Amino acid sequence: MRATPFSLVFGEIAPARFPAIAVALEQAEAAPADRDKFVLLDPVGRLLREIVPEGAGPDALEAHVLLLHHAYLFWASGGRVRQVSEAVLRRAIAEPSITTTVRHASQYLQLPELRVWGSPSSGGPVEPLDGMFVSQGSRENGIAVLAIFGMRPDRPGFSAVGLDGRADRADAKGGEIEIAASRPDGSTAFAPKLPGGSAAGLYSVANAGEVLLLTGRLLSLLDSA
Repeated sequence: MRATPFSLVFGEIAPARFPAIAVALEQAEAAPADRDKFVLLDPVGRLLREIVPEGAGPDALEAHVLLLHHAYLFWASGGRVRQVSEAVLRRAIAEPSITTTVRHASQYLQLPELRVWGSPSSGGPVEPLDGMFVSQGSRENGIAVLAIFGMRPDRPGFSAVGLDGRADRADAKGGEIEIAASRPDGSTAFAPKLPGGSAAGLYSVANAGEVLLLTGRLLSLLDSA
C-alpha cells in the first residue's frame, strides 16, 4: 500500500494527540463532523498552534483546520483507505452514476498513481491527484472532500483543496448544493489537459465541480460493488 497523506503528516501525531480530542468532543457533546465546534476544542487549538507555521495568514490557518479535521475523522472512523483500481477509475470517468450518500464516517479514496492531474490553485502548476478524503457534508445531500495533490517521494508535503457541496447535473434545489463541473472551452469533464494525455491514458480535473463529480461517481461504484 502506498503512503497516504494521513500517514505522512499524522502517523506519529494521531496516536499521541487525537485521543484527547475524542474525549473533548464527548465532553462537549459535539458531533465529530461539526467543524465549527471541533476547532473550538482546547486540544485542537493547542495542536493547531504547534503545526501552523508562525506568521501564517488566515488562508494557511483555514487549510490546516481542514486538514486536521479530515485527518481526525479519518482516524476516528478506523482509517479506511479504499484503493481505486485502473478499471474502476475508467468506469467512473465514463459512467454517469453518482451518489452523495456517504456510508462511512470518513474514508480516503486513493487513485492510481499519476493518472489524474489538476491544479490545486488558479494559475498554479499542474500536479497529480493522489486521492480524496471523503466525509458527510455540512448540509443535506452534500459531501465534504479534501483533495490531495502532489504526493511525491521527493516532496516533503502536498497540496490540499477542501470542498463541501454536491456535483449534480440537475439544478440545485432544496437542500442540494451544486458546484458546476462545466469547462469554459466546452471540453468534456476529465478530458486530459496535459500534452499527450489522451495517448498516455491520463485524465484531468479542471475545476472544483469535477473533483466533486469524480468523488460522487467513485462512491457510487465502490459502494455498489
